[in-house]
Amino acid sequence: MQRVEVLPRLLLFASSAALATVLSACSTTTNVTPLGLLQPSKGESCRLQIVKTQQELSAKRELIGKIESHIQRNIFFGGRATLLDDAYAELRSKACQLGGDFVLVDDYMESSAAEMTHVHVWASVFKSAR
Repeated sequence: MQRVEVLPRLLLFASSAALATVLSACSTTTNVTPLGLLQPSKGESCRLQIVKTQQELSAKRELIGKIESHIQRNIFFGGRATLLDDAYAELRSKACQLGGDFVLVDDYMESSAAEMTHVHVWASVFKSAR
């Protein structure tokens, strides 16, 4: 009969669980949908304006893309996910890559469950019309 050591298996299970917790502490999933003619990228950190209402946009603009992003943070390992910090940074990065000048936040939702915080944001990316 083969003798099975319980302690090594228990340590392996505990270390695997700890690793899974750390790896799942923070995640961002973003879907970018370009619309119309592709624009040249402005890099990842260009200057652009993020607005929450249509009235804040310039009158002459062209819709060039849609962005949907879900950001999740574990309070203990990654802090809290917030619209103003995490979501705006993600929107800025993706909108700059699309060549946008403005981002309109169409809708967003902030929530938390247990130790996880979430921000889900939907946005439209605009280019100034010439």
